[in-house]
Amino acid sequence: MMLKIIIFIAVLAAFIWHFYIRDVSSLGLSQDKITISLNKKSTFIKVQLIEEKNLIFQTLYVKQKILERENGSLLVLEESRTDEGYQYNFPTSKSVQMILDAKEIKILLQANSLYFAQAVMRNREILNVIFRQSDDQSLILLYGLGNTELLGIIEALKSSVSPLVSDVMHDVLMMDNQEYAIKTRWSTRLHAIDGLITPSDYK
Repeated sequence: MMLKIIIFIAVLAAFIWHFYIRDVSSLGLSQDKITISLNKKSTFIKVQLIEEKNLIFQTLYVKQKILERENGSLLVLEESRTDEGYQYNFPTSKSVQMILDAKEIKILLQANSLYFAQAVMRNREILNVIFRQSDDQSLILLYGLGNTELLGIIEALKSSVSPLVSDVMHDVLMMDNQEYAIKTRWSTRLHAIDGLITPSDYK
């Protein structure tokens, strides 16, 4: 009897993990399109890679990709990963705020490890950003979308999650100048002195 109870609990735990806890979101670039997925729903943005930069710090690696859309506007996708033995030190939204050197990160929707947000920059510009942190060692950001597109993506993906959308700020920053497209402020000070990256707790 006890064995049956244990098996039942194990099966129930696996069911809950598979359908309610498991991270079923994704954000990434493959060939000529950005894919954003949540709970088996996906949406795509067609882009062309026009510039790629690699930043290497003592405990952190960052890949920055400037992407051009068919209408000439620019998006930036940034993928970062810490070295083994290190991890991000803060909650995801706090890390993104530090990386962008923003005054505030306003979350419009969070589901699993995928976030849709607006960053209030120090010059008061508003930057739409989508970011995902699937584990303590990796973080990916996509920014530069307009409000109509951002809210359209949320609407397409959010049917099975509870939105946290409040009043959306307008007059968002759109990018068309490659030289000034990258908005992050990665630096040795940021992750070594300001504490963005910390030794891992794993034993």
